Amino acid sequence: MTTDKRSWLKLAAVLLPILFSVPLVLGFFGSVHPALDAFAHFRLHLAVLMALSAIPAMLFGLWREGLMAVVLALTAIATIVVPSPSPSAEAEAAAAAPASLPEYKLMQLNLRYNNRTPTEVIRMIAREAPDVMTLQEVSNDWRPRLKAIEARYPYTLYCPNRSRIGGVAILSRRPFALGTTPQCVGSLIGLARIDFGGRSAIITALHLDWPWPYSQPRNVKTLQQYFERLEGPMIIAGDFNAAAWSQTVKNITAASRTRSVEGLRPSWFAIGMPDIVTRFIGLPLDHILTSDKIVNPRVETLPRAGSDHVPMLLRFSIGAMDDVGPDQQTVLLKD
Repeated sequence: MTTDKRSWLKLAAVLLPILFSVPLVLGFFGSVHPALDAFAHFRLHLAVLMALSAIPAMLFGLWREGLMAVVLALTAIATIVVPSPSPSAEAEAAAAAPASLPEYKLMQLNLRYNNRTPTEVIRMIAREAPDVMTLQEVSNDWRPRLKAIEARYPYTLYCPNRSRIGGVAILSRRPFALGTTPQCVGSLIGLARIDFGGRSAIITALHLDWPWPYSQPRNVKTLQQYFERLEGPMIIAGDFNAAAWSQTVKNITAASRTRSVEGLRPSWFAIGMPDIVTRFIGLPLDHILTSDKIVNPRVETLPRAGSDHVPMLLRFSIGAMDDVGPDQQTVLLKD
C-alpha cells in the first residue's frame, strides 16, 4: 500500500466516527428545536455505529482518536440505559400499598390499519382478557371486527380517522365513571375516566404524527394544554412515534406529571423483520406512562399479532383515593 493511499485511509478512519457523532450530539439539543430532536430517536443506533466505526482508526494505530469515539458513544448509550430517576415520595407510598389491592390489565396496541391477520389480534384479546384496551390505527376495516367483541367490551370510544390509517380507540369492560363523558382531541388522543371497582382512573389512548418535519411538534403543543388539566390517577398509552428519551416524550411526561414504566423496549419493526433483528434495531416508539396513584405498574410484551408494533400488557392497581378530591374522581378535564 502506497503512503498516499494509507494516509487517505487513515483520514477516512478518523472522519467516519465524526460523521456519526454530528447527528448523535445534535440529538441532545432537542429542546432547542424539534429538528434536533428528530436525531434523538436514533441515539442508540448512532452510538453503536459510532463505536463500530472507531475500529478502523484503532487498527491504523490511532488509539487516541478511536478511544475518544468509543467513550463518546458509550456515554450516549449510558443516557438511555441508566436507571430512571427514583419515584417521588407519593409514588413510593403508593407502591407500598397492601398487596390485597385488585389488579387490572390494560392492553396497548397499534393495530396497523391494513393488518392481514386480524384474527390473531382477536384471539390475543380473548386469551389475555384485558380490562381496557388503548388502540391506534383503528381504520374502517377494523371497525366491524371490533364490533364483534363489543359484547365483552361495551364501553367504547372511537375517535375520528386520520386519513385511511384510522384513529385511536378505547375499549373497556369497566364502565365509564358516572358524571363523565369520554372525549377525543381530534384524532390524536381519546380520553375516558373509567371506574375500576369504585376507584377511577383516566385512560388515554394516544397516537402522534411522525417527528419533525412532520406534525409531531404541533401535536405536542396541542396536547400539553389538555394533559396539564388532567388530575387523579392516570395512564397514557399509545404510539408516540418517539423514543423514550426524546424531547417529545419528556414534554408529555412533564405536562401530565407521569413517568414511563415500560423501560427500554423496542416496539416497532419493519414487517417481516425477524425477532432477533427487532430486538437490536427496533425502535422504542410505543409507551405507557402512569401517574403516582397507579400502583405497582408492570409491562410485558406479547407475541406479534400481524402489526408492525408489539402489543404491550400493563398490569396495575389503583392506590387509595382518600387524598384525591371528589372533582378529581368525577371530572375528566378541569376548567
